[in-house]
Amino acid sequence: MELKVVLKKLRESRNLTIKQLAEKSGLGNGTVGDIERGSNGARITTLKKIAEALELTKQEKEELFSCLIPDEVARLNKREKKQYDDFLNEATLYFKDEKISEEDKKKVLDTLTELFFEAKQLRKIKK
Repeated sequence: MELKVVLKKLRESRNLTIKQLAEKSGLGNGTVGDIERGSNGARITTLKKIAEALELTKQEKEELFSCLIPDEVARLNKREKKQYDDFLNEATLYFKDEKISEEDKKKVLDTLTELFFEAKQLRKIKK
C-alpha cells in the first residue's frame, strides 16, 4: 500500500487533523500534508516522529515503514531476506563515520538494492 494512504488512514483512525499531527510530532503542516498527498517522500526520521506521535502499535509501525521497502524486497523468501539484510549491513559499515545526507543515503541504498537483484539474476543465469 502507498505511504500516503497508510499515513492518512492511521492519522484519521486517531481523529487527528494534519495540523494536529504536525504539532504532536514536531513537524511542519506542509511536511505531513506533502506526505499524505504523495508530493513528497518521507525520511525514516520523519516517519519515526510520526509513529511516536500517533503512538502506533508494532503492527501499525510495520505497515507504515513497509511502504518504504521496494516490492522486490518484500517478495524475498526468508533466506534471501537474510542475505539482503546482511549485504546492506556490510555495505553501510563503509559509511558509519561519514556525514552523508538523507538523500544520498537513499541513493546509495537504492543502488545497492539494484546491485543485489542484478547479482541474484546473474546467479540464476549461471545455474
